[in-house]
Amino acid sequence: FIQFFHEMPNWDCIEDASAKPELIWLEREKDTEEWKPLRKTDCRALNERKENSILPTIGEPVYIDGGRSTADPVNGVIRYNFFNGPLRQLTSATWFTREEISSKEHVLHPISELDSQLIEDLYQRALNASRALGEGIDKVLKEKYVLQDDSEFAATVSRNSAGVLKMVKKPIKGWFGATFELQRGWGTYVVEGEQEEMALGPVKHVIFAIHGIGEAMWKKEELKGFSLAQEMNRVRATIHKKLVAEWKKQCEVARKKNEKEPKPPNRIEFLPIEWYDRIHSSSNALMTSLKATTLQTIPALRAIANDVVFDVLMYLTPAFCESVLDCVTTQINDLYHGFQQVHPDFVKNGGKFSLVGHSLGSVIVWDILSILKENAEQKARESSSNDEDTNPLFPFDFCGVDVNDSTAPATGYHAYATNDENANNAKNGYWGPSLPKPFTKSIPFVPDFSIFLGSPIGLFLTLRGAHAVFDEMRTRAVEDAEQKLQEAAQQTSDKDELQEMEEPFGSPFNLPSGSIYNIFHPSDPVAYRIEPLLLPRDANESDFPAPVYLVKQGKGVRLHVKAMQIGDGIRKSLFDTSSGLNTFFTQVTEHAVKSLGDEKLDDNDSPNKKPKPTLVRPKEIKFALGGKSSRVDYQLQPGVIDNEYISAVTAHSAYFGNNDVLDFILDLTETKEEQTDEAADGMAEEDQSIRNADKESVISIL
Repeated sequence: FIQFFHEMPNWDCIEDASAKPELIWLEREKDTEEWKPLRKTDCRALNERKENSILPTIGEPVYIDGGRSTADPVNGVIRYNFFNGPLRQLTSATWFTREEISSKEHVLHPISELDSQLIEDLYQRALNASRALGEGIDKVLKEKYVLQDDSEFAATVSRNSAGVLKMVKKPIKGWFGATFELQRGWGTYVVEGEQEEMALGPVKHVIFAIHGIGEAMWKKEELKGFSLAQEMNRVRATIHKKLVAEWKKQCEVARKKNEKEPKPPNRIEFLPIEWYDRIHSSSNALMTSLKATTLQTIPALRAIANDVVFDVLMYLTPAFCESVLDCVTTQINDLYHGFQQVHPDFVKNGGKFSLVGHSLGSVIVWDILSILKENAEQKARESSSNDEDTNPLFPFDFCGVDVNDSTAPATGYHAYATNDENANNAKNGYWGPSLPKPFTKSIPFVPDFSIFLGSPIGLFLTLRGAHAVFDEMRTRAVEDAEQKLQEAAQQTSDKDELQEMEEPFGSPFNLPSGSIYNIFHPSDPVAYRIEPLLLPRDANESDFPAPVYLVKQGKGVRLHVKAMQIGDGIRKSLFDTSSGLNTFFTQVTEHAVKSLGDEKLDDNDSPNKKPKPTLVRPKEIKFALGGKSSRVDYQLQPGVIDNEYISAVTAHSAYFGNNDVLDFILDLTETKEEQTDEAADGMAEEDQSIRNADKESVISIL
């Protein structure tokens, strides 16, 4: 018998069969946790840095996780760049011990670099021996390589009855020790979020998120809740999936029309801002006293009171309010500059910063903006006294007064109350925090937008007496409008021109932010509206505009909400007949007067007499506080079957997982590249067809 070919033996547990296996870099937080591989792009970056280093064991720190972390191979640690998280352990390996958990599950443990090299040498010997001109595998099967770091074991080559080879680790002494299979390479794996993030363009928008009450409770391991940092990781991953999915749809539309595919949208970064440790630190004497006075009965409920309700009570005290504001403002300043060190071209390429506050965090955002406004106005007043006519940081008005106008009088309204009576000239209240002394530290940017989620700002403003201050500003704006109207009427020569001007029905109060949105679930027990505080104090509830439903750009409210709105309109028409008749006759009268024109004049009227100028109520109320949005209060759309009492249990904690909120943030960031006219028209036609179908469905339901 003549053997015409040499058949190479099969190997088991060889996931990386290349001549030189790639190092797989792994991380974990605790010794008891399993090792998990880093993103593939991060592994390649670390391997490249190691290969290019002068010494093979030394590598410079490398930015990983999209710049959110720094890997330090020398010290074997990973540090978070943008929040205070625990150090993560870092290691690398090419060979792994394979621990079988079940027939379908196993765990890989990395082998040290020294032992991996010994195992690799034995593996290469087995490969060479198995070749046609090799010495044969039988001799290699008898060899044992004693490991250096794991000296109780030796690496050997094993062959089963089917002739399949594999590397194993066996104990040197004894017959009954555990034997482990050895695996070369990690195998195929996917790190969640890597594919989407790598498909997108560079970061163009950074959103700082400030947590609310109860963060100390959610951070406890026994509760297994999500901390703000974990929540932001989930939000970021979801946002990027939405961006990639929408981009793929646009690419598909372009391919069908033989057009150039649009560029991928840019990434959005979410950075957590944590302040809870300023209150709940174990070194805090107040917390020590609180624990000492807390009864030992019903510990779970008392823990909620100490970890949740206590946050609000502490923020109402001037000293801790100042400490929290200092903590948050300092973090934002540090991250503002730190982010630009990792992404040096961010601002130069038009990158923007925004703020999102949840629960009590929204009050903190409000107070930070109030202090930013106060400090800017103070700086503007000082500049005007020095004959400086520009304010480069804030080139827009505050409270209806141009801060760059040297002739404009000081508003007399200050953001915060202090122990110094001369520091606050507001007659009726204030809209910012109560602090022991003036707060001069500010954030270094004007937010592109600011979002309040489940916010109790309305309650805080009421307690601070802000409604009276806002109304005083509105009264002043009305007086200014009347004066301008009178001056315009005197200068008008056309007797037929009726002088009218919209009355400033909403307060001109604003804050330094491109736009402001107060978003709430209608069943959230912690959320309050803001817009009614910007209207006259004597305004009727019927004058309050309904909150705007939060919808995705280009889309309307959902079908069941439309049906609900139509039903509410029908009920209002049926049960408000008198109001409807009054409105009808008023409209008829106004139409008749308008039709008569100058045909019928009063006895005291003359052709040469000018009509009296008047201020008219605006048909649509716009709020200066909203900025670009013109509205402030936005509510989430209720579910098809939604009990408000049942929804109240989870409403306050579900904002960051709500698709409507995430879609709204996507629309605000404006990261999507402009579509071609044809693609846009195609999508518009599709949206219109959907809206028409919705209308027909609503009619059929009714």
